[in-house]
Amino acid sequence: MDVPSLIELLGRTPTATARATGLSRMTVRRVRDGVSAPTIETLRELALAAGYDIDVQLVPVSDPAAAVAARVVADPAIPTREDLEGWGMTSPEEVQQIDEWMARLERHAGPDRNRLLELAGRYSAAQHRKGARFFAPKPGLTQQQTIEVANSALRPLSGALSGVAAARAYLGHAPDHGPVVVWSTDTDAVAERLSATMREVDEYQPAGVLVAPTMQAYLVDMMIPPDWEQQIVSPIQAAIDLYGLGYDQLADEITEGW
Repeated sequence: MDVPSLIELLGRTPTATARATGLSRMTVRRVRDGVSAPTIETLRELALAAGYDIDVQLVPVSDPAAAVAARVVADPAIPTREDLEGWGMTSPEEVQQIDEWMARLERHAGPDRNRLLELAGRYSAAQHRKGARFFAPKPGLTQQQTIEVANSALRPLSGALSGVAAARAYLGHAPDHGPVVVWSTDTDAVAERLSATMREVDEYQPAGVLVAPTMQAYLVDMMIPPDWEQQIVSPIQAAIDLYGLGYDQLADEITEGW
């Protein structure tokens, strides 16, 4: 049971819940109505009243708002913070998340733009993204053929390639083999098409294909480089993604001279 379901279940009877948990009815109502952000202690009392307990775990972060926040600060193709709400590519909830990440990134990185992009990459790493799907490398396929297979799965849908596909496009070289990232707003459709050629697995494959969900803002300023048929994320998004994947040297090459 997730936390919203728990609160919904217990919030139907605030008086009984208050009696069972020792919390005030006002506290239960405020949690139920989303007015109050409950502490871990409060959530545990609610969970125990429903016959559950809470297991808190640390997991790697991957928030797309972190990457968009860095681009708001450093990318002229993205509107300024003042213009985000009327942009049409970010919802009010996403704008709030971007605000929080802008403050966090600027606090941690200061005026260093490369450090800002590096941190944004760590905080939005594709391999840790909730809902990401992983495909093992297919024996016999070259890296270029793997990129073409990924692009073929993506082509009729909204999205763009990143990872080694972007490094090859912008730098002319990349590790062989390395991860091909497919950012999409419809990961299930891309994964279904990709599964006709490649084998889906449970864990991240550093030499395979990674299909991950993203905000529409990731796709701003994507390119189709000369002599390529693939849609590639913008150079700044490519650098952010490469930092997140651990390819700092490639990311530094892309941002050199910025």
